[in-house]
Amino acid sequence: MAPPKVTLASKTPVEEPVVSETLPEEKKDKLDVAAINVCVPEAGSRFIRARQARQQRHRVMCGIAVIIIVVIAILGTMALVHRLKRHHHRRRMECRYGKNKLPEHVKVDHDNHLIYAKHDHDRMEETPALHLLHEYDRRLIAYKDEDKNICYIDRLDETFEDGYARWLTYERHGRSSGKMLAQVSPVPIQKEVLMHVGDIHIYAHCENATSFWFMEIHERTEQKAVIVTM
Repeated sequence: MAPPKVTLASKTPVEEPVVSETLPEEKKDKLDVAAINVCVPEAGSRFIRARQARQQRHRVMCGIAVIIIVVIAILGTMALVHRLKRHHHRRRMECRYGKNKLPEHVKVDHDNHLIYAKHDHDRMEETPALHLLHEYDRRLIAYKDEDKNICYIDRLDETFEDGYARWLTYERHGRSSGKMLAQVSPVPIQKEVLMHVGDIHIYAHCENATSFWFMEIHERTEQKAVIVTM
C-alpha cells in the first residue's frame, strides 16, 4: 500500500496578524489611562539633607581631632627626647672649680658608669693638676697627679645616678669644695692587685703611674696628707 502524497503547493499560507498602530474609536473610549505622580515630601528632603550635613561635620571634626592628637604626640615625644638628652644623657660638661673658677672638663660614660674629670694645676690654691676617674661599678675613684705621676685611689661612696646629678650642679654653679686624703700604706699597689680590684678602667687610668691606697680624712694628722678636689 503506497503512502499518501502530500503536495506542499496546495497548503494554505498562514496569514500574519496585522497590528495597527491606531486603535479604533470605539476602543479608545474603553481604554483607561492612569497617571502616577511620585512626590517626596519637602520635610523629608530637609531631614535627609540635614543628616548628611551632620555626618559630614562629624567626619571633619574626627579628622581634625586625629590630626591634633598626632601633633601633640609628636611634640611630646620630641620634648621628652630633648629632656633625656639634656639631663640624663649628657656626654660632656664644662665645670668650674676653686676660688679662681678654673675650667674643668668632664666626660660621662653612661654605658660603663664612668665619669672622667680633668683640671689644671691651681698654684694659688696649691692643688695639683689631676685627672679623676670615678668608677661606680667598682666604687673606686682614682686621682692621677699628672705632675708627680702618682695615682691616689680611694673608695667611692655614691651611686652613678647621685654622682651624675652632683656633677650637673657643678656645671651650673661651680664648686670650691675639696677633700684631704691621707696615704694608707707607703707600699705601692702591685699591678696584678690593681687589675684585680680596679678592673680594666682603673688599671688603664693608672697604668703608667705609681698607685697608692689613700683615704679621706677630715683633720690634719701626722700622716702624709694630700689636698685634692673631688
